Formats: sequence, C-alpha cells, structure tokens
Amino acid sequence: MSVKKVSLSVISTALLLVGSLVPQGVTDGNEVTAASNTAVINEVAWMGTTASYNDEWIELYNASSSSLPLDGWVLEAQDGSPSIPLSGSVAANDYFLLERTSDGTISGVTADQIYTGSLGNSNEVLYLKDASGTIVDEVDSWYAGDNTTKATMERSDSAAAGTSAASWSTATAAYEGGYGTPKASNSQSAPPAGSGSESLTNVSEDLGAINVFFNKSASTQYASAGNEANYNVNLEDQLIERLNEATMSIDFATYEINLPRVVDTLMEKAAQGVDVRILADAKDGADPHYAERYETMRLYLEKLVRGKDSIVGTADDAHILSDSPMFAVEDAAKRSAYNLPASFTDFPQRTVMVGSSEMTGHLFVEGEEKAADSYYSPGNQMHNKFAVVDDKWVFTGSWNFTVTGLYGSEENMNQGILDGNQQHVVEVHSPELAAIYETEFEEMWGSGTTTPDNKVSNFSTRKIDNTPHSVTIGGKEVEVYFSSGDDAVGRMTELVKTEADESAYFTIFAWSDQALVDELKNKWEGSYADNQGTLTGFDVKGLFDASFWNQWWSASIEMTGRTASQTSENNPNIRWANPAPVYQANESRKLHAKTMIIDADTSSDPTVIVGSTNWSENGNNVNDENMLIIHDTEIANQFVQEFNARYINAGGVVQ
Repeated sequence: MSVKKVSLSVISTALLLVGSLVPQGVTDGNEVTAASNTAVINEVAWMGTTASYNDEWIELYNASSSSLPLDGWVLEAQDGSPSIPLSGSVAANDYFLLERTSDGTISGVTADQIYTGSLGNSNEVLYLKDASGTIVDEVDSWYAGDNTTKATMERSDSAAAGTSAASWSTATAAYEGGYGTPKASNSQSAPPAGSGSESLTNVSEDLGAINVFFNKSASTQYASAGNEANYNVNLEDQLIERLNEATMSIDFATYEINLPRVVDTLMEKAAQGVDVRILADAKDGADPHYAERYETMRLYLEKLVRGKDSIVGTADDAHILSDSPMFAVEDAAKRSAYNLPASFTDFPQRTVMVGSSEMTGHLFVEGEEKAADSYYSPGNQMHNKFAVVDDKWVFTGSWNFTVTGLYGSEENMNQGILDGNQQHVVEVHSPELAAIYETEFEEMWGSGTTTPDNKVSNFSTRKIDNTPHSVTIGGKEVEVYFSSGDDAVGRMTELVKTEADESAYFTIFAWSDQALVDELKNKWEGSYADNQGTLTGFDVKGLFDASFWNQWWSASIEMTGRTASQTSENNPNIRWANPAPVYQANESRKLHAKTMIIDADTSSDPTVIVGSTNWSENGNNVNDENMLIIHDTEIANQFVQEFNARYINAGGVVQ
C-alpha cells in the first residue's frame, strides 16, 4: 500500500494547526506547551443529558496527523473532581469519548473510557496533561452550553486556546441526549465541515485496487481493523494526481467543469501528446439561475479546444463533443479575463436548429446530430462525472468537477477550505473495468479515435445496453450499469428484493423511484400496502438532501409515513406504517451522494451502490449516468464510516 503525495499547502496547514494548538498563558506555574502529539478538550456535556443531569460526558480530539497514545495522560479538574487517568489511544484527527459512570450515558455511541466524578455547573477548570505532566490544553470556564436544552459546550476552533471564549460555542446539532456531537464533527466548528486535516491512510496503486475518497468527515471509530476511510479529502488533488500520470490517453466525461487547476492539467497533458477526449453536457444557457456558471464552463471548454497555443486545430488541442452544440462566448471582457483571443471568428458562424429553436453563433463544440444542421436540445443531461486514464484507471463518483461541488465558493477554493457539497469518489485500477467505460464513452463519442463522429454518436435514450455488467477486480465482484438503457435502478431494486438480508443505509440527493422504495418497505415491515405492515427487524437508516425532503414525490414522504400533498401514477404515496429513522441531512451545503450500503458489517455479502445516478425516472431512463455496485466487506465498511458521520450530524442514532 502506498500513500499519495500531499501538497505543500496541506502540509503547512497541518503544521499550523498542530503548532497553534498550544493555549497561550501560564497556569499554576506550568507553561502550557504542546506535546509531540497533542490533543484538546473538544466538547463538554457539563449539564448532562435530557435523560439525567448525571449523564455527563467529555470528548477529546486528536488534531495531529498521528495516532496518539494516552497511557499516562490525565484529565483533571482544578478542584480534584473528576480526576481521570487516561488509557488507550486516539487515532489521528479522531475523537476520544469519556462517559460518566457507564457506557449507557449515550446509548448510541460507544465510550472509549468510563470515568467517575461529577462536573460542577459553574465554571470548572479542566487540565489535560500528557504523561510527563505537561499541560497540553486547559479550559477555565463554561463559556457555552445550555442547561435547559441540554446543549453541550463544543470547541468551535481546535487551533485556538481553550481559555478563550471565542474558542467555544453552544451545540446546535441534535442527538439523543439533547444537542451535541459525541465522536463527530462539532456543529459549530469554525472551519466548515470537510476542511479538517486530510486523512489518506487507505490508498493503493496496485492492480485491482479500489480507492474510496470522501470530501467530508468520517467516523473512523466504526472502522474494521486497518480499514480507516479516507476523509476530508481534496478530491481535486486526487483527480489531478491521477490525470498527471497519463502517458497515452484521458477520456473525460463531465456534467460541468469550472476548476481552473483541472482545466490547466488537461491542457498540459494534451500539450504533452496525451490524447484528451472530453464529453461535456451542453446545458440550457438561457436558464437565468445558471447562465453565468454555464457561460464560465463554455469559456473553460474553449480554452481546452484551443490548447496551450490558443490556436484551433493544432496538436495541443483537447477534443470535445457534447450532447448538444455549444457556441462561443462573445463578450470581450469575459474572453480577456480567461485569456482567450479577442476574436472567435476562427470558429464557423452557423445557424442551426437546436431542439425546436433556431440558433446562430460561432459553434466551437459539436453536438450529437439529429439531422443535417439539426441537433437535440440540451434539456437532457449528460450527467456523468468520470475519467478513464491510460485504459487502466477509472475515476468516478458523485462529484461534479466544480468550485461549488468541492469548495463552495472561490474564496474557499483560494484558502483550501472544503465547504462544498458532500461527495464521494471511487477510483479503480482495472483495465477490464476501464474497457467497459471506454465502450460507454465511445457510444456517445461515436468513434474509437480522437475525432468524434456526431452522426454516429448516441446519448440519452438513443443508447443501447452494450456493455458487460459484471467484472472481478482484485477478487471483488463489481457490477456496472449505465443510463439510459441498462436499467440501473431496476438492478438496485432487484438487489434490495433478493439479496438484502439485514440492513440498508443510504444517502441520496433525489429519490422518486417507486419500485425501489416499495421493496425497501417490504423489507422493513413485510408489506407493500399503503400504511400497513409490522416491523421485521430489517434495519433501514437514511438521509435525504434538504432540497427534496418535503417534495411530494420524494421517497422521504412515504418512509416517514406522511401523506403527500399530491400523487401521480408513478408516485401514489404508499406510506410506511412504521416510519423509518430517516432524516433531512444537516450539511453545510448539499448532500450530493447517491449511495446505498447493503448488509454492511455482516457476513451476508456487504455491498455498496455508488455513482452519479439519482434514483429517479430521469436518472434511470433519460440522463447519461454510471453506477457501480461493489460487493466487498471493506469497501462497505468505509462507506459506513462516512454514513455514520453524516447520520449522527443529522440527529440519527447509531447503535
């Protein structure tokens, strides 16, 4: 196993965090200095929980990049109670939970250590000391927390002094004992979720490797031995590193792209002689909500078409085809801002039919042709986000290659803050899987060369089911389905019906498919009928993006037993008699994954379903999408670690 390179900016940020964990000041004659590996007091339930004021708990956080042994350490109050000799260890960038009296203080989260002794309700002073007796952190007041609502006092900035009021806030995320985040990212952390230290501990370059990356936090206390998930990962860095390894070819399918470093990398590889082919989604440029973003995308794509020399038709150009044609942006100021030539007349001016509309402009990206000078509209989506590198690596998942998708804003991007949508990426080292993705790519591309054939190309409903659906990778069975044509969601439904034995956990952006939710209902309560059923013991947990939590067609309505505001033939509102513990996600931005985890941490074929496909009519039968179904115990467990972090953050309880 090898661990990938980390950028200097990430390293310097990590050093800054570790170095700045030292609280300023002197206490009882002992200067507060950092140990070689240091930790902080991260959260304090000094008020107890809604169950009992005696159910106090304290959480430590290891902000360093190494596992931290706690044997010989002490957490003690100035008045002597509690005084807790610590033991065990806490993993890098992870949490250590101390529960008072018993592990039942928080029934849904396992304690790392039990202690005795009570905290006062007014301004205790706590010291965290390492094995040499050096104070590595101090809290000298209850700066936050609420005794009425049982909201904890949580660290809002682990890199600042615990003796500063600015370092603390009152928890706002719900859990079973009130408000708090035991063994999970704090709800009021100063750095946005996902901007903590990157953890890349489970990465391989070996043939057959399947690497999984999450851009948000993961609860690694749920990891099986040696199987910690990769979390807080800069997905752009991972993509660029993989692209930079290309020596022959890059096939790149992108719903949207506006990341300048990725664009520059693709241009550089094309200039080096690598064959760069790009499938892009044209989008409706007239949509007022996205017109500026889509215009930016076209400016970047024109840069790729021109190559490093900015001259069309030379050897350093990338090759691009779309589902619908694209016309050059003609605004002089915008062209200048993106270092494009002032003139765009080296692209032909054409008047063509796009859907049912006549359009005139300088056409620089061809689209799938319907007839001579007639193209399909951009209404359907080429929604893939994948890359095939040198016919051996497949890089895919839910992540759109955008600023919003990873960073949230350009300001965050410039500071390296990962406050974008929640995402996952899976990369697979398999020439066999790469060949399957190549077949799908070239069905849309229309040829096997660098020159696309838009008269032969087929997108959307015009594609056929022409790829194998099962391949063995490193001893693991992996299924692959493409939309439209392959009935990917139908395969999901069959898998739930015939292969799910014990549990199904999911995170989903948009879910309207009725057959899939009905099969899950039957697993949950033994009935397909509206508002009928008895619990079977099958475990269902899930999260929906907030955008669709209350939409009448969303599976969230039925799974929570609600009556929809309207119905349709495809969404008849078949309510669950026993509402499932599913929640509206509590993310800083969108919950963008489309993931289901079947029978995780069991002996019953643990399986993960991932990719770009939303579980909807459009996702299955209209858009261009890809879905992987990975049958593997360790991969499923890695997804459980990330799921549990999201689920607890939304108010769910993990047993």
